[in-house]
Amino acid sequence: MSSIYNLDMVKDFKYILGRNIKAERMRKDITQEEFAELINMSLSYVSKLEQGLISPTAITLFKMANILKIQVDEFFKGIDATKLNSES
Repeated sequence: MSSIYNLDMVKDFKYILGRNIKAERMRKDITQEEFAELINMSLSYVSKLEQGLISPTAITLFKMANILKIQVDEFFKGIDATKLNSES
């Protein structure tokens, strides 16, 4: 497996995940500041998460889903998990 290919897939994964989190937060009309407080994280963390620069832990994903009143899998819409395991 090419490490560049794998890094690109991880980058895409984090980007789409972050965009989905942001979209769900905005649908609920919650600011980044409010969301950060609700999930007990910093504003910087939420910002980096929504930009796809970092990945949340499973516990944080469940917290966010609970606060937004959605299923966790909503965060993964548009992500092709098969590409994460593909070989180039």
